[in-house]
Amino acid sequence: MAIKINVRSPYFIKAQNASLKAIELNLYIWDGVEGSTPASAQYSFVKNTIGSNDYIAFEIADYVRDYIVTEYNQYATNAVWVKWDYQMFSNVSRAPGTEIGSLVSSAAYLAVDGYGFFEDGAMPSLSNDLLQDNLDIYYNDGSDIVFALYDEGASLVQLGDGDVNVVYWEQVEEYWDTYNGTWDSGGTEQVIGDSTDSSNKIVYVKITDTANLPDKETVTITLAPSGTKTLNLYKICEPKYTPFNIIFYNKYGAMQNLWFFKRSNKSINVTSDSFKRNTIDFASTFTYNTAEHQVKSFNVNAKESITLNTGFMPEDFNNLITQLLMSEEVWIDNGTQVLPVSAKTSSLEYKTSVNNKLIDYSLEFEYAFDKINNIR
Repeated sequence: MAIKINVRSPYFIKAQNASLKAIELNLYIWDGVEGSTPASAQYSFVKNTIGSNDYIAFEIADYVRDYIVTEYNQYATNAVWVKWDYQMFSNVSRAPGTEIGSLVSSAAYLAVDGYGFFEDGAMPSLSNDLLQDNLDIYYNDGSDIVFALYDEGASLVQLGDGDVNVVYWEQVEEYWDTYNGTWDSGGTEQVIGDSTDSSNKIVYVKITDTANLPDKETVTITLAPSGTKTLNLYKICEPKYTPFNIIFYNKYGAMQNLWFFKRSNKSINVTSDSFKRNTIDFASTFTYNTAEHQVKSFNVNAKESITLNTGFMPEDFNNLITQLLMSEEVWIDNGTQVLPVSAKTSSLEYKTSVNNKLIDYSLEFEYAFDKINNIR
């Protein structure tokens, strides 16, 4: 079983020996098959001990993150392999003959763009099965349902216990994969294998044609050796407002979505520079054209924002809202396009059933591009 590391939080490598004075460390990072270690290291480091310390530590997370591409397209790289080797020396000169033992090599670790909270402690592995916290999923009637699993084998995913043959589903490598006509029926169990390819380690299970799916259906995930988890699927049919789907990278380094079902408000903020100019015609009669701008605008552009409302949700969705606000990559799916946005809401008060009875949130997002196309 590959050890999963989360590189939005620090990850440390430590070498220790009573005679240690210096170390040379090589860091290898790649995507694809686990055994395809690059011939040469992506990074090489040299460090000496400090004072009387008999150990040297390296923090590698930022270097590994350079090779993870968290985008919404076919170039995304959700996970990479990382391993290292190092040679210890008894002298800072690292001259031949001062080596301590032989070269030490690590196993391959799987790095994802996840993070631990302070409460999780140092270098937590976090979930090795379902890559989201919420077991309740609220989805827009007719829209796809997607959830992420960590591919370590021996996982069996079963949809419902009723009339589920009316929908199609499949495990896919990429969140945005669409139904291609050859997917299994909802009544077919999905068996999650154990891939050694980094592009297959985060598996998305996608259910499509959900207009035919009964409300309050369940997905049972059988996990070895930890038992089972059950996802509860709640269909929302919103007759008045247009639902919006927000997609983001969660704390497990997987893409997740959250539907906003209620009222939305769109706004625009225009920015520009200006200067004052003299419009008098000195060559003739010292007149000026009253239709000509004395104050001239330039560099005019704008950014749009949208405020979305969730509708009522369970209290444990507070953690989901937290991860959404802390995500560095967020998109909005308006039904016709998937566009990049940034969470403009930077603070909010958590709601609870005791204090607030019914829990809903209003969040503001800013489209992450200028309204006028100025990409060069």
